[in-house]
Amino acid sequence: MAVDLMQIGVSGLRTSQKQLDVASHNITNVNTPGYSRQVVEQKADNAHWNGNNYYGTGAYIDNVSRAYDQFAARELTLSTTQLEEANVKQQHLAMLDDFTSKSAVNSVNSINDFYHSVRSLADNPSDLGSRQTVLEHANQAAVNLNNAHETLTNIRTDVNQQLGVSLERVNALGQELAAVNTSLQQQSTSDGSNDLFDQQRTLINELAKYTQVTVLADKGSLANTVIIGSGDTLVSGVSASQLQLVDGDPDVANKQIALINGNNSKPIKSDTIGGSLGAMLTVRDDVIDKSLDQLGQMAIGFGSQMNDLQQQGVDLNGQQGQALFNDINSAKAMSQRALQPFGSSSDISVKIDDINQLKLGDYQLVSDASSHTLIDQQGNKTQLEADADGKFVAKVDGLEITINQPPTLTAGETETTIIQPLRRGAADISLAMTDPRGLAGHRQLTAVAAESNTGSATITKATAVPDNAAGRYQLQLNAAGDQVTVTDLKTNTNVELVDNRYSAADGANIAFKTSATTSMPVMTISANAAANDSFEIELGAQNAQGGNGNFLAMQQVQHQKTMANGKSSVIDVFEGLATDIGMLKKNADKLTEVNQLDFDSASERVSNLSGVNLDEEAANLMKFQQSYMASSRIMSVAKETFDTLMRAV
Repeated sequence: MAVDLMQIGVSGLRTSQKQLDVASHNITNVNTPGYSRQVVEQKADNAHWNGNNYYGTGAYIDNVSRAYDQFAARELTLSTTQLEEANVKQQHLAMLDDFTSKSAVNSVNSINDFYHSVRSLADNPSDLGSRQTVLEHANQAAVNLNNAHETLTNIRTDVNQQLGVSLERVNALGQELAAVNTSLQQQSTSDGSNDLFDQQRTLINELAKYTQVTVLADKGSLANTVIIGSGDTLVSGVSASQLQLVDGDPDVANKQIALINGNNSKPIKSDTIGGSLGAMLTVRDDVIDKSLDQLGQMAIGFGSQMNDLQQQGVDLNGQQGQALFNDINSAKAMSQRALQPFGSSSDISVKIDDINQLKLGDYQLVSDASSHTLIDQQGNKTQLEADADGKFVAKVDGLEITINQPPTLTAGETETTIIQPLRRGAADISLAMTDPRGLAGHRQLTAVAAESNTGSATITKATAVPDNAAGRYQLQLNAAGDQVTVTDLKTNTNVELVDNRYSAADGANIAFKTSATTSMPVMTISANAAANDSFEIELGAQNAQGGNGNFLAMQQVQHQKTMANGKSSVIDVFEGLATDIGMLKKNADKLTEVNQLDFDSASERVSNLSGVNLDEEAANLMKFQQSYMASSRIMSVAKETFDTLMRAV
């Protein structure tokens, strides 16, 4: 009996000691991030049959488990991803909002200053000092647009650098998770692996800040498979893949995330990766790139309209006006709008025909051995057709895309070119005029569209119209919209034209017939005129140095809705940019608040379940200390009983 009593006392000592060890471990790790409270599972030892009854033989420790709920842990991981994505998006949008309110607004202010200086010059069109002021404001407008583009480009570069730094940490986390998996595989059972599981969950929650994470348990192993995004495996068993930032193709500046596994590289979709990585990619591709396009649209619209008006007027030297800003359709500019893959043999140019039809965003030009297809932002496809020179051409959204030299492809091969018509607009604008006398104030041709017009065509003057063409005319389209009639309002007679045909797609050049064999070009009517549209035209003398009609027309552009299909002026384009970013920031602020509440709720749920309560653990220390002392007393009683029996023998 004394022997049985001794064994029971020993088992009590052992169980109480283990209980004290676990309680002490919990107390020590109360401030350890990711630590899950451990619980001892104590059970009664098997009873023995003695006489007519079963008698207990003590207790033993069956298991030491974690206070852990996989559903609560999964909820915390998901809310971590959502909160970090919202926080990073909010931070970058706040930076962009600050950009529009400080840096970009300088561009708008300088453009408005230009309009105001032109208004002052119109009062005294021959004043060289006022003319010089106009040139200075024009130059400042171009410089501020350049600076705004550079600032946005630097922000974009910073985002790419942050992506690179984040990927370094993601790769380190992948290696650490693989190391934990290695340690777990060395365990025969889950006993003794509690701290490793906590370490694994801590690493997963940190990884969840960068990307969406899914954890799958491997059959027959304590190691887990870690999947990121929508199905890309970062960690499998004891091996981890690497994430790298690779150049985009064909736009090398459009860095993409790729999963590297051995010699294989797999691009990861930016719209499914989530976390801070997904937020940065979304801000870069959807907000910054769109902002660059809007700045480019503003610069192209401003420069193009001023150049058109300049070239319609006469300068102080009595010469045809020259461009105020650089040509938006220079050979270099048209070539830079097409981004071909590395090593491509193609030669593609993108000309801007109509600023009113320009749309934001990129186009894809997909070529194979026999055809070329243009795909717009909505997925609409336009087939390029061969012209008389054998070049493939497409006219869409105010653009004329020409393949001067198609790529060399064999059957089954394809090549994709990215068309970015607006991306470099703000970077490329610059002042082309240095002589203030070159400002063309006199407007030889003034065209006023009838209020009943339903089309959007405009009238521009031909180069060097002679003075004998001066007069007032009415240009009228017929009911079919395919012929033009020009009436001399002074004599109320029709003017004989060389060709009175009109095309709504291409417009028409209007030339007065002067004899059976001679003619003089007078004006051009653009595309998109509708049936029965009419214009009243006043054509003045070529040389009129004191004229200010062109200056008046320049200042009117400030408020004219000449862009975005007649919905926006140049300034409105910026207002749209500022409004869009402001709304995105406001939505990001609200989403961050909501996600913070979800994260706090998930954190509290995990803490309530897995966190260490010091009061509870202190009570356990006292309880198991008393149990230990009681078990010691059992052993003392057993010894005394044994000694008594021995003395009695």
